[in-house]
Amino acid sequence: MLSIRIEQLRRSFAVRVNLEIPAGRMYCLFGPSGAGKSTILSITAGFEMLHKGFISLNGSVLADHAMQLHLPAWRRQLGYLAQNTLLFPHLDVLRNITYALPNKRMDDYTKGLVKTLELHDFLSAKINTLSGGQRQRVALARALAARPRALLLDEPFSALDRPARREMQDLLLALQKEYRLTMLLVTHQLTEAQRLAHTIGVLDNGEVLQEAGPSGLVDAPASVKVARLAGYTAFLPAAAFGMGEGLVALHPERIHLGSNPASGPAGRAIVKSCCPHEGRFLVSLRVAQGQTIETIADRPMEDQVGHEVSFTLQNPPVLAG
Repeated sequence: MLSIRIEQLRRSFAVRVNLEIPAGRMYCLFGPSGAGKSTILSITAGFEMLHKGFISLNGSVLADHAMQLHLPAWRRQLGYLAQNTLLFPHLDVLRNITYALPNKRMDDYTKGLVKTLELHDFLSAKINTLSGGQRQRVALARALAARPRALLLDEPFSALDRPARREMQDLLLALQKEYRLTMLLVTHQLTEAQRLAHTIGVLDNGEVLQEAGPSGLVDAPASVKVARLAGYTAFLPAAAFGMGEGLVALHPERIHLGSNPASGPAGRAIVKSCCPHEGRFLVSLRVAQGQTIETIADRPMEDQVGHEVSFTLQNPPVLAG
């Protein structure tokens, strides 16, 4: 169990979190840039002093302000992986991986990491000859070679292109499953959080607004702010759809063109625009309330611009106004 209770005053806001991460599970802090995600990771790793609170791992206290205890980073037995790999360019892949090992030699555990991360053909290669994805594999192998009790990941794949990012996510899932690693991941990409984490904590302005499983944030956001972070782009009066008081949250992936009242509340809107979007088409609609909503269509709709169409909402959450 990784327990993190932090109260930290920053220049623009205060960080106040209380996290409990069960052993062998992955927890993700998801939120916009500047929310305090990297600050929490930095304090947990021991790179910054803890002003108030405590951090413990499997019953061992790593930092406790009340006890005036602050273990240095190198004594916390925490692996750390960031976007910048910080590998040694003058060393080959093998020596980068084994750098933190006492005898600088691979054991069976490290060989298993190399096999899972598919690095066996690159052990003699220099770092500057590797692709971005390969460098992240080496950095991940190095972080895990020392057998950390938990792994901290700070936006590690954000600089990679989509295929490489997907590949690294697959490898991380394989490692988590094989070695039952306790992980704390920071990301601003909800799709990555949903794919990797057992639990997601939505962080904004230094506070966790909601904790949920991979689908919980989209299925049942706790507030308009969480809904916006989860991809909802418009909020209409629930009364307009016969759903009582509050606001209905509209998500582009959960609005279907055509009227199907059996599937959810329906409405009508004017098509404003249509443009290609990741193999499909992003359609902007103007509803009677004057707002613009968006949906994803399987076919182009340029010929429908200016015309009225019907739409159906799929399981829309109703939030307090």
